[in-house]
Amino acid sequence: MKLSLNLASRRYVNQRALKRFYLLLSLLLVLVLTFQTKSYLQGRSEIESVRSSLAQLRQQLQGGTVESLSAEQIDAQQRRFRQAQVLLQRDAFRWTALFDRLEKRLPAGASVRSFNPDYAQKSLVLTGVVRGLNDLQQLLDNLHAEHFQQVFLQSQNRVEVSDGAGGKRSALSFSIKLEGVF
Repeated sequence: MKLSLNLASRRYVNQRALKRFYLLLSLLLVLVLTFQTKSYLQGRSEIESVRSSLAQLRQQLQGGTVESLSAEQIDAQQRRFRQAQVLLQRDAFRWTALFDRLEKRLPAGASVRSFNPDYAQKSLVLTGVVRGLNDLQQLLDNLHAEHFQQVFLQSQNRVEVSDGAGGKRSALSFSIKLEGVF
């Protein structure tokens, strides 16, 4: 078998497709180059603006003295900050969620007459009336099942309440302190 190469024969590489590929590749490289140039120029302009702002700040500091606060002014500012913080904490507490939790735990024979919050101790004092000792015990058990730190029965007294029909009946008034409410 004799192998020979005829140099006058046709080329086997598709020149048209190769030229299109080179053209597409060069266009892609030009696009990347323009993007990189644009990013470089934007970064340079940001650096220049930061330098000019820094120079202005230095000039302002050299031209005038920085205002320093006295110890009394710092204390007054800290007091205002603590007051604002306490007000924000009180405002952030969701009373409706607490009332909903307590309503679910309140037995049928009990009614709450007042809530007295103590934000400093994170506690809440509930005062109310129950029909009898069993209802009071059930209320205490239900409150212990909630996620309060402590539940204390502070007082209980026998009182007379109206039954809604013009008569009086005997009931127990109570005062319960819930700690860890807030």
